[in-house]
Amino acid sequence: MNETILLMRWRTSEGQVRLGLLSGTSQQVVPVDETFGSWDSVLRQCRDNGESMATWARRWIATHAAVDVDPAQWILPVEPTELWAAGVTYERSRDAREAETTSGQNIYARVYDAVRPELFWKGLGHQAAGPFEIVGLRPDATWHVPEPELTVILDDQGAIWGYTIGNDMTARDLEAENPLYLPQAKLFFRSAALGPSVALAETVDPYALTITCEIWRHEVRIWQGRVDTARLRRRIDELVAWLGRAWPLAPWTGIMTGTGLVPPDDVALEDGDEVRLEVPPIGVLVNRARRIDATWVPVIKPPQRVVRIDPRDNVAVALGSLQPGHWIAEYGVTVQDAIPFGHKVALVPMAAGDPVIKYGEQIGVASRAINAGEHVHTQNVESVRGRGDLAVERSDRA
Repeated sequence: MNETILLMRWRTSEGQVRLGLLSGTSQQVVPVDETFGSWDSVLRQCRDNGESMATWARRWIATHAAVDVDPAQWILPVEPTELWAAGVTYERSRDAREAETTSGQNIYARVYDAVRPELFWKGLGHQAAGPFEIVGLRPDATWHVPEPELTVILDDQGAIWGYTIGNDMTARDLEAENPLYLPQAKLFFRSAALGPSVALAETVDPYALTITCEIWRHEVRIWQGRVDTARLRRRIDELVAWLGRAWPLAPWTGIMTGTGLVPPDDVALEDGDEVRLEVPPIGVLVNRARRIDATWVPVIKPPQRVVRIDPRDNVAVALGSLQPGHWIAEYGVTVQDAIPFGHKVALVPMAAGDPVIKYGEQIGVASRAINAGEHVHTQNVESVRGRGDLAVERSDRA
């Protein structure tokens, strides 16, 4: 296998988000052309040209200069639309959960041996922390631990696209009290972290990696653990298939594949602790823990990106520039084109001749088929203003 291709994103001092590539163990970043707003747009161009993304990336790296990027500028390497996780996929996880639970029903051993895996929701992709960002600690729990996990990223067609490092934060005391508290033990503000890069799937063997976890408190390491992904009991494609059985896989879904590292019972994260997860060659994901409180949570709520003026509208207006691949969660739509501020984005598919509705009124007709998430503008909409013939047609239909 050739050298691993790594994909990352960083934020410039001017606030611009840029894409970058790394090869093998190199620490230098090869910037990607600024015309590419997302990895989705890069992948679509590769498909149009009939080449793999790895082939494109190797050629780009060979023909462009590398630069140094401060690790503090690195952000989420890709923003998944949805983030899911799997449980009890390593023997160590099974044993730890059996030991801590008070139910005494061997439920974790049964899940470990069962055909059906344990899968659960971890949140929307933008809710995950990136490199050097804060992960949360519930105010009503006292025994939090990080769960280092190889995380698979699916592309816009649901195929395995790449792998990154994931931290599935867990409130162990809640799950130990009652397994039915799993949603609260797993899902809270900033209960997941991802990064620092994504290894293209075709350039890395996911079952030949080593995951290391360290917890640091006041510059002192209080725990360290290590596990090989070869000990992962369930195949990654199996987890993907089970998730897709009765759930439509959103473009750019992330799935955490379970942990094989469980700190001992006397180790619990405290406010200010630092968690360091390392998976060569993907890199090192560093996050600091913070107790969730009202002064912190409102500050980093994601802003509203579009507005639907009338409930009858089949388009929304962008409140800022939107890039391809952006997930409009409130409407379940992935942006397909670069959409400037104030322009319209389709919320539903439209056939040629369908009305375009804004302000609750028809403002035009689709001049061609329009997919949900496409830029709705003069290139695919014909105005009905001043068109008496269309007014007659509408009158006849009435």
